[in-house]
Amino acid sequence: MMVTAKDVMTPEQVADYLQLNKDTVYRYIREGKLAASKLGRNYRILKENLDLFLLATSTGQVAREALFNRLESVAERNKGIPFGEVGGDVAEAVAEVRARNS
Repeated sequence: MMVTAKDVMTPEQVADYLQLNKDTVYRYIREGKLAASKLGRNYRILKENLDLFLLATSTGQVAREALFNRLESVAERNKGIPFGEVGGDVAEAVAEVRARNS
């Protein structure tokens, strides 16, 4: 999976995208609700992590169940494989859930 610059966002960009205060985004990161990488003193958020966060917090029961079922099957297929190598499966899961809900 090749990550491009537009696939990586700063907390400020995420805040703007979600129309939230940047402090809220930082709180989500600290609480472990939004996955981010810490590079020095700065955080970066993969767009797919933001998509997963939005699906996981969706008020739609169907979206939450579909995401859970898909991620459960991804985890089962990838036992013993480092998390970084599972990125493609996670992106596929997000795309599948989006397609079902559109």
